[in-house]
This record gives sequence, structure tokens and C-alpha cells, in this order.
Amino acid sequence: MTKALPFPFLVLILGLLLMDCSGKSAEIDLVYPDGNHKALIMSYDDGLADDIALAQLFDHYGIIGTFHLNSGLLDTRAIWNEGKPNEFLGTYLSKDTLVHVFKNHEIAVHGTYHKALIGLSDEEILEEINVDIENLSILSDRKISSMAYAFGSTNDHVAEVIGTTPLTNARTVKSSHNFDLPQDYYLWNPTCHDSEALEYLEAYLSLNSPSLSLFYVWGHSWELRDTLRNQNILKFCHEIGDRDDIWSSGAGDFADYHASLKALELSTKQMTNPVGNGIVYYREKGQLKSLHPGQSLLR
Repeated sequence: MTKALPFPFLVLILGLLLMDCSGKSAEIDLVYPDGNHKALIMSYDDGLADDIALAQLFDHYGIIGTFHLNSGLLDTRAIWNEGKPNEFLGTYLSKDTLVHVFKNHEIAVHGTYHKALIGLSDEEILEEINVDIENLSILSDRKISSMAYAFGSTNDHVAEVIGTTPLTNARTVKSSHNFDLPQDYYLWNPTCHDSEALEYLEAYLSLNSPSLSLFYVWGHSWELRDTLRNQNILKFCHEIGDRDDIWSSGAGDFADYHASLKALELSTKQMTNPVGNGIVYYREKGQLKSLHPGQSLLR
């Protein structure tokens, strides 16, 4: 069996591989499932009741959100800033509303009790995360595959521990300020916080590149109580939603698809999608095609 190659090398070799005898490009390129090169992830933390309005906004514009919940805090009051004037943060979502509120969105982990993971033992980290996975799986009757680090608390060791769980990806709060695909899915840096999203919007909408890219935005729905912040997210969603050139995806689906691309096997004569892998999409002479597990594209 041909050894799978790192994704950047795969793209380069694929371009060289898919040339006809005259040396002219055969116009085949790897794309997202909707046939595009651009993608959007909207990722929101904490699971307060404000998520309801945000999920509805996303629904209106055909945007898929990834919502990170603390299952041990559902059905309770948020008391982070209790006692400080005008800073009470409301209530967490009710357990029995999750399936309805997030029917079109991804439900993801944020730690059972929103604990900072740096400083915890490996056993404590696993308890905080695995219990959240189990609780959210039961409440939603879904596979849970994504998480965001509470307080952004992570490092190389914490990421290694998270990599032993059933999760496929974990988001930090460190902005990359670019549209590159991640190198480490357990230390996944987003493009920016949603307070900066408008600053990058025009650059992404006008981006015209044959390489796969990603605009990854994160935030907290309760921050959108601020009038200006709320106006900005409305404008952002209006401009980037319902577009036919951007794949709106949950973090889990995106991570799965990227993993399928990286698992492709290449030789000088063919590209093979191994058995057990996901479906991979490509364009040949402008036409969208798919390569199913076990199939090969012969050249």
C-alpha cells in the first residue's frame, strides 16, 4: 500500500501527477464537498441562553455553527461576575432544549464545569472532558467530536491528553489572523475573534485561490448583547451567509474531511481513496466529481 502523504505535499504532487502527455494541466483539483475552495466555521463557547438567538441568526443565513457547552452547568445560573453591577451573565441553556436549538448545528465540548486544564492532572483533564462528551452525547443523541479549551487553557501536553479522547479537534483562543488550514487539530488556532471578523471579511470574500482555505471565527453569544457587537455580527452574517462559494461547516465535519484528504494515497499513475476513508471531492475540467472509499483515479 502506498504511504499517505502530508496534505501540502499531496496537493503539490497531485498537480504534477494530473498532467496529460502534452504537459498541459488536466484541470483537476481537490475541493470541499460543495465544490469550493473556501470554508467558514463559526465557533461559540459557554452555552448560555443567548445561543438561542445566535443559532436562529445562523439558521436565517444558512450558516452552521459549532456550539461548545459545559454540560455540568446546564439548567443553572451563570454567576461568573455575580455581585458586580450590570455584569450578571444570565442563565445556561436547559438540557431539554439542546436538540431543538441546535438542530442545524454542531454540539461540542467545553469541559463539564468550564475548568482551566493547565495545572490539572491527566486524570482530572480526562474526567472534565470525557464526562462532558458522555453527557452531551446522551442529551443530543449525536456523536461529539469537537471541543474548545475553557479560558483557552492549553499547551502541548494538554493537547496530547485530549488526543487520547474520542475527540478529533480542539480549538484555542489564539488568533492566527490567516486563512490557512491547521497543522495541529488539537491546538487549532482560529482566524480571529468575532470582534475582528469584519476586518477580515472583504479579504476572504475576494479571495480567489486554487488552494483550500478556511475562515474560522470564534466568540461568545453573550458578548453580542453589546449593541455595536450585535450590529457587527448581523452585518457579518448578512455578507458571508447563503453564498455559493463558501462551505459553511461545523468544526467536526471540517476536521473529518481534511483528514480524508490527507489519507489519500498517491502513486505516479493513480490517486486512491483507501477503504474506510471518507468521500473526497475534486473538480475535473470544472466538473465536480467524487472519489469514494476503495476507488482510484487512474491517470
